[in-house]
Amino acid sequence: MFRDISTENAIISAHRRLGKGVESLVEASAAEAEAISATLAAVKARQSNGEVDQPPDRDRGGEATISGKQLSTPSKPQDAVMPNYSPPTGVRLHHRAVVVAAETGGALGGMVRSLSIDQFENEGRRVSYGTPESANAARKLLDRQMSINSVPKKILAYLLKPRGWKPPVRRQFFLDCNEIAELCDHAERIFSREPSVLQIRAPVKIFGDLHGQFGDLMRLFDEYGAPSTAGDITYIDYLFLGDYVDRGQHSLETITLLLALKVEYPQNVHLIRGNHEAADINALFGFRIECIERMGERDGIWAWHRINQLFNWLPLAALIEKKIICMHGGIGRSINHVEQIENLQRPITMEAGSVVLMDLLWSDPTENDSVEGLRPNARGPGLVTFGPDRVMEFCNHNDLQLIVRAHECVMDGFERFAQGHLITLFSATNYCGTANNAGAILVLGRDLVVVPKLIHPLPPAITSPETSPERHLEDTWMQELNVQRPPTPTRGRPQTANDRGSLAWI
Repeated sequence: MFRDISTENAIISAHRRLGKGVESLVEASAAEAEAISATLAAVKARQSNGEVDQPPDRDRGGEATISGKQLSTPSKPQDAVMPNYSPPTGVRLHHRAVVVAAETGGALGGMVRSLSIDQFENEGRRVSYGTPESANAARKLLDRQMSINSVPKKILAYLLKPRGWKPPVRRQFFLDCNEIAELCDHAERIFSREPSVLQIRAPVKIFGDLHGQFGDLMRLFDEYGAPSTAGDITYIDYLFLGDYVDRGQHSLETITLLLALKVEYPQNVHLIRGNHEAADINALFGFRIECIERMGERDGIWAWHRINQLFNWLPLAALIEKKIICMHGGIGRSINHVEQIENLQRPITMEAGSVVLMDLLWSDPTENDSVEGLRPNARGPGLVTFGPDRVMEFCNHNDLQLIVRAHECVMDGFERFAQGHLITLFSATNYCGTANNAGAILVLGRDLVVVPKLIHPLPPAITSPETSPERHLEDTWMQELNVQRPPTPTRGRPQTANDRGSLAWI
């Protein structure tokens, strides 16, 4: 017989065999699916009649006879056949949607956010909530949720601009009293659930005093990463050590942004209290005046009161990996154990606070490692400075390796004490326009290695105050206030006699 082995005929015959093979597979699959459906229907029918039919135990190696009957094998309990089975819950819409910023283009190249579907204003208008009464109740709940969530997001959209933020040309603050109230209410609920001493895991960035110098905060975010979904908030925490207000020009921007970040990322952003987070202090050193000047007298005083009520709820210290304790001031003469700080009940005012609270928020290390023990503090009567021996004693009692504190301006933004067992951290540059100091943050890695990261003061503006948007004639009130009440001198410099910035003068 002649066999055609040409290339063309070989291809045609292969296609025919392939077509037959596909058809046979389809038929076999259909038959198998039909058999499975029939088997499942039979099982359901038997279960509805109260009968229990065990499937073959494949793990026990059960064998089938030629007739299709199963040979007798030890059977398992029914719940052991599918131990992890859970019935499907049905189709449902995920509670969040992924959104790409409108100004970005191409393959998700820009900022990507995950938003609650309840925040979309138009999407839910056609959803039926049943009766008119239930519809109204659901709409009110949705409106309230949108209102609460929209204020922090509005603040983040308006202020969190590490590279593009500029001081506002008009000094009028962009939030009103109702929005500040909603922000404080939401943040206060979060703070009230937190302990007085926070427990934080590494990695974490630690920030010292900011004192209303919002531009420095944006520079630090720009240089070393910002707490946003486009930044590094997903893999590193942020810890701020207090003194968010007073002295600087933009205390309102500083505190509202930090509170909005806390609401947006409650598990990743941490705030503790400084000595300026107290009404009797920030009434004298700029925050109250700024609120009135930028919001009007009635609204400004109300906002100042509400924010200070929130300050009474702030945590007081933080423990990182149970090896590093962070606080604003120091251990003074009264703090020997971390439990003393944990036992302070909040809300707490400065007037109602104990010696422990005063030491925690106001005390300082001595001038250098050679000055040991306790010494009077030039900040005021009843306050002390503590020597390196106190630092080592406290660390040994509490099995700690490092104290990180803020509260004092230092020229390099950070400064070691007690042979490196205490670090003073200050994040505002050129404090009050006179110190010419650098600002710094500490970045603590998973390996507990601490890396200082610095920014230096910006050079003076070339343009005149009349034409520069960064410098306004309306801002002279803060300059005059700093002249009338000079700041505490940079660490290592002597305190002037009759210093009107001291607690004694207050």
